[in-house]
Amino acid sequence: MEAGSDQRPQWQIDRVLDALIGQDIRVAGRSFVPTREGVQEPQRLIPARDLFLPDNRQPAGTPVYFEGRLRQFERRIGVVFVLLDSTASAARASDGFVSFRGKTAVILGGPAMVELAYPFHVERLPGDASNYWRDLHVPQAQFEFPFSPDGDDGQGRSP
Repeated sequence: MEAGSDQRPQWQIDRVLDALIGQDIRVAGRSFVPTREGVQEPQRLIPARDLFLPDNRQPAGTPVYFEGRLRQFERRIGVVFVLLDSTASAARASDGFVSFRGKTAVILGGPAMVELAYPFHVERLPGDASNYWRDLHVPQAQFEFPFSPDGDDGQGRSP
């Protein structure tokens, strides 16, 4: 056996998730387990379509997205799991049914371990609260960046 032959090839999803470690992200989930700090007991994955929301509704066939700060991920044969903490910003608490880019979806916040739905949907969340809500509701949102014509970024810094 050759040295290094036991190393798995890196897939596109590995590169995407590796670049997002420590960032606030949104992923489409197939199943999940809520996580708590310090609890290491194995838990059974809950299919996203079977979860009950606070208003007692279920997603059924509605897409379910999870948001949180990506701590780590693991790819197995045909399955990818991500471990999400809570997001850095409380301004983006959009738990439940929402209009997501012109369609109805369910968005839930971490912490959670999530099995990604296929095809994989992984995206970085906008850092600004107004961009976050615009991204949710507009099918192809244009993000606004803090910029002024005199070169000041609004925080006393120049480029």
